[in-house]
Amino acid sequence: MKKSPDTSLPPCDLLHEIYATREVTKPDGTHIQVRDFISPPFAKALYQTVLARRPALVIEVGMAYGLSALSILSALRDAGGGRLISIDPAQSTDYAGIGILNVRRAGLEAFHELIEAPSFQALPQLLDTGTQLDFAYIDGWHTFDYALLDFFYVDKMLRQGGCVAFNDCGWQSVHRVISFVQTHRKYRELDVGLPPDYRGGSLLSTLVHIFQRRSRSDRYFEKLEPWEPNWNFYRRF
Repeated sequence: MKKSPDTSLPPCDLLHEIYATREVTKPDGTHIQVRDFISPPFAKALYQTVLARRPALVIEVGMAYGLSALSILSALRDAGGGRLISIDPAQSTDYAGIGILNVRRAGLEAFHELIEAPSFQALPQLLDTGTQLDFAYIDGWHTFDYALLDFFYVDKMLRQGGCVAFNDCGWQSVHRVISFVQTHRKYRELDVGLPPDYRGGSLLSTLVHIFQRRSRSDRYFEKLEPWEPNWNFYRRF
């Protein structure tokens, strides 16, 4: 009997294979076990949100082994078009080119472009060329300054009505960036079907997460207007 497709994942055979085996294939054909990728519920939420919004241009900061890219690209394919720019300075080094190889293996390279440079260089260059985008997925370097800088430039390029999503929101640094988004820009949070997850490494950590409302789930925000505060504005975040 033919196995039914796993509807809890985006419709991408390679993505299903990687989640099932927890392995990726290097360009030389060897297989390695990996843990550094987004969870299946996050992949499905990413696919469904991109498919529903049908963006013309998506940017992701951080590519790694390409699972978020495969989720986005599968949605662009199924939506009938669009383009994804992945920004990852370590794609050829730390990740041995596996992410870009997975895009090719899935037959999705026509929708994809890789910029192999730090986001603090790539994003302002894209802004300088007049790039406008409809969706962004921020999953790069997770210190507060890098994550805030990623959002700052994404916000400059994101069209009104566009969407930005954050991965690893349980990290204190990313949580603070989200607080900045909510207090210093005009965005509204979207419900993409991911329930809050406040689990920590201990009971005390879990209680802190609950108190701070610091969920580990991916969080999505829609840009309501291209508003910026006055030059001397500050609000606690």
